[in-house]
Amino acid sequence: MEGLFDLTSIQIGLLNSVFGVIAVICYFPSGYLADRYSARSLITISLLSTGAGGFIMLLEPSFYVLLILHSFWGVSSILTFWAALIKATRDWGDDNNQGKGFGYLDAGRGVVAALLASIATYGFSLAKTSDIGMHTVVLIYSISPILCALFIWKTLPKNHLSNSTKQANSQFKIGDLKDLIGQPKIWSLSIIIFCAYTLYVGIFDFPAFAEKAFNQSKSFGAVLGTSRDWMRPIAAVSAGILADKYKSSFIIKHSFFTLIILFLSIGVFSPDFIGLEFFWIGMILIALAVFALRAVYFALMQEIKIPISQTGVSVGLISLVGYTPDTFLHLLSGWFVTYYGDVHGYQYFFTFLAFIALVGWLITKRLISSLA
Repeated sequence: MEGLFDLTSIQIGLLNSVFGVIAVICYFPSGYLADRYSARSLITISLLSTGAGGFIMLLEPSFYVLLILHSFWGVSSILTFWAALIKATRDWGDDNNQGKGFGYLDAGRGVVAALLASIATYGFSLAKTSDIGMHTVVLIYSISPILCALFIWKTLPKNHLSNSTKQANSQFKIGDLKDLIGQPKIWSLSIIIFCAYTLYVGIFDFPAFAEKAFNQSKSFGAVLGTSRDWMRPIAAVSAGILADKYKSSFIIKHSFFTLIILFLSIGVFSPDFIGLEFFWIGMILIALAVFALRAVYFALMQEIKIPISQTGVSVGLISLVGYTPDTFLHLLSGWFVTYYGDVHGYQYFFTFLAFIALVGWLITKRLISSLA
């Protein structure tokens, strides 16, 4: 993007930050909409508008237009999408299959993301110039959500909700929000998702750390990142199946505990002591645990008995807290690296992530105790 749009690293960071802030703001109203309109309509609108926005990038607009576009994407990809997707998934998976429902959802998202990345990379490699290659990538990522929108419109029933869900929806009033906010279990789930999502965002720094700490090439970093990403469908499906057998809270608690040990090991011990082989194995295990968390944390809604009528608003409220790492974590990582150097900066950052995993583990243990 830097070459094609003549953007500085600071401008790219600003675009990402603006998107993150707008997205976080949209999480709560997203839940309100999900409780009142069909998932088919909301998701289709989201995918169509998001894909349409991508075509503007083919015109190579100015930075200020890109700023407006990223703000628009913050709305289009969250407001009419996120809570509707979660609510449809919860309704699709019955009381005994919440883990599988959310596990299969995240596995599917992971596979689609990996396939699109592979197609885009191949398309870029065929282009005669880097500018043409970038146009190809933009085109692929613009057409894909539009095709997905058509698929959703054709396959998802006009009113996908069960009779019990429809009846519950008619009973929920905005005044019930005060009661929802006062429930400790809502805030416990919010903090659990905050911790899990922080760890998820953090693992995207592994390729850069490997390049600096082990003197590896950009190509090695790309292979490492691809290996990490393909752990997502494996972890998601496995976690979903195990969650239905042992409860989502069981999977979440043990995943957090595993991450405390692994992140702390990479953060405390020197790269020379760890060695590239152990780091690679550790990264795979961390990816599996992080993606397992990401796959089933919303399945906890069934376990903590959030009424189906409150699913949309609950998802909006929980996400408002849980996904705030999008607004600051990249800046925090950059701060560690800037002030402490490439290697030590990342190690301090990974130690911080170990602390976040500890918080997640403690909150999960407390939640499990309250449910006993």
